[in-house]
Amino acid sequence: MADTSGASFSEKFSGKACTLGLIVVILSGLAAALSGPLYQAGTLGLMQAFGVLRASIQYGLAAGAVLCLIGLILALMAYKGAFLGKSITGVIGLIIAGIVVYVPYSVQNGDFPPIHEITTDFDNPPAFIDIVPLRIATEARNPPEYVPVVEGFGRTVDVVAEQKDHYPDIQPVQFAGTNYEAVYAKALQGVKDMGWTLVSESPVLGRIEAYDTTAWFGFIDDVVIRIEAQPMAYELDIRSKSRVGFGDIGANAKRVRAYLQKVSG
Repeated sequence: MADTSGASFSEKFSGKACTLGLIVVILSGLAAALSGPLYQAGTLGLMQAFGVLRASIQYGLAAGAVLCLIGLILALMAYKGAFLGKSITGVIGLIIAGIVVYVPYSVQNGDFPPIHEITTDFDNPPAFIDIVPLRIATEARNPPEYVPVVEGFGRTVDVVAEQKDHYPDIQPVQFAGTNYEAVYAKALQGVKDMGWTLVSESPVLGRIEAYDTTAWFGFIDDVVIRIEAQPMAYELDIRSKSRVGFGDIGANAKRVRAYLQKVSG
């Protein structure tokens, strides 16, 4: 009798647990995915959006995964070797939860320094000029000036040292055996190829300013490119800086690397 009632209980609730778990996982995944667009639309503030993202992952997905796991265990008790066929919704729920958790976890736990700007010239970083009013209009929390040492969250960060340690390959590009017009045209075309929004370009001053918008949360990072004559060559320097955020999880370095590779080819 005990075995019969146990199997009956397992058969009765395994499917329900798996189905409910899958529903919770899907709803939590949608909430996590929508946190960025809702912030972009102005429906949620930045901290509210991060709160939705965090709660969706830490509580919603966790609860859904637990329900799916319980369903799988009950199915195993009831159906033995054939339990997978009876609890496919639970398997799908666990897979979805794992994927949704892995994506932000892998990004946040990468070896990224706590900085929010990158430059190829530490001694004389290219300056933002025409983009400054846009930063003011959007209430950018980070100043437009290059700040070699930043403080926040109870720590002091040497931005220069962190960039040199994590991104030693990011260096100015030298163009030898060519003329200025060709170098400037290549630099400008690189901006267009990257899909950035062009703010201003001045062949006379050798400066190009633009900004890039991240897809999920719509964060805006500003870019300035400078071309100067050097002995026997022209040198291209670039600087990319986030408008908000203490760290950028490597976004500015990735952007600068991609641009430098494009114009160097």
